[in-house]
Amino acid sequence: MSENLYRTTGTFTPDKLIADLSIPITAKGITVSKGEGKLKRGTLLGISSDGTYKRTDTIETAETATKTIEADCILADDVDATEENIVTTAYVSGTFCKDAVLLPDEKDITDHEKELRKLGIFLKDVQEY
Repeated sequence: MSENLYRTTGTFTPDKLIADLSIPITAKGITVSKGEGKLKRGTLLGISSDGTYKRTDTIETAETATKTIEADCILADDVDATEENIVTTAYVSGTFCKDAVLLPDEKDITDHEKELRKLGIFLKDVQEY
């Protein structure tokens, strides 16, 4: 008896997040903080005071101070962190399309470009075809 070993296990729909492979793409495991809600692939994240990750440019209030979450990585997959902390993957280096990186409303990715370059995350314009 032979078993059919060919089957579809998933699908891939290309997006424009990854601009090119001139800089190696590196990913790491992260924990997205409970209460961040539904986040899309490409969301710019930063480390909060408790070590979990939250959206960049959001305000975190601790007992002693208030701080803005600074950019650290780019979310690799869609997640729903509404009810609980979610373990997922984020990109920590590579070249990404400026227009595909997601920030909170009224925030601009160019404000983070220099900071991201120091981390090994490069942004570039990609022409639509």
